[in-house]
Amino acid sequence: MAARGQLVGFGGAVAESDLLYLAGEPRQAFAVLETHLATDSTDYDALWRAVRASVVIGLEEEGNTAQNLWFDPAIHLAHRAVALRPDGVDALYWRGVVTGRRAMNAKPSYAVDLVQFVYDDAHTILALDSLHGGAHNMLGKLNYEIMSLSRIERAVARVFMGNAALGDASWENARYHLEKSVESWPDLVLLQFDLGQLYRKRGSREAAVQAFRKVLDLPAAHPIDPRLQDEARELLAELSG
Repeated sequence: MAARGQLVGFGGAVAESDLLYLAGEPRQAFAVLETHLATDSTDYDALWRAVRASVVIGLEEEGNTAQNLWFDPAIHLAHRAVALRPDGVDALYWRGVVTGRRAMNAKPSYAVDLVQFVYDDAHTILALDSLHGGAHNMLGKLNYEIMSLSRIERAVARVFMGNAALGDASWENARYHLEKSVESWPDLVLLQFDLGQLYRKRGSREAAVQAFRKVLDLPAAHPIDPRLQDEARELLAELSG
């Protein structure tokens, strides 16, 4: 599914929530969906959109505790959506996104379980759509975060809490998937921003500058995009200093 396809509703509460989300009002979008789901708890399109709104709201909060108040319920919503439609790409994608974000705030034992969801959901999506930019971003970001741990931390995690997500991690995989993500979906701010962060982390200054400039050139499609663009400006100033 094209990235823009995730932003178009089909009528009623879903359409109203999409309009609010696009207008930069994820809290209002979530409120509409929450009310709707109270009377129709099996609406797949409403469920994954509620996860999407929750992720964005959580990212706007300060501190892990406040973020998790949104991420934890969103994980349950995502599980419900996937249970309704196991091959539903949107539900799998947003479950991967929210579990990945929650893993960043989790203790190691819980984080390992969460990142396996990211790994499995991304691979399920790519088996259905090999050009899904979001799934490639999920895998690229997952590899980036694992490889950003110290060598000792990675070794301990692999020995005592090993799983496929940890065992497959490498900088090469991070670069491959993040580059594939922007090839598939070149118009999304987040994907370009994550690629720029990888280049910066790996010392590829010119490539990072190019990616962050692209971030600034793109239109904001998600409520978090303006914040990412502000961060990209700061990083460009740092790289140019």
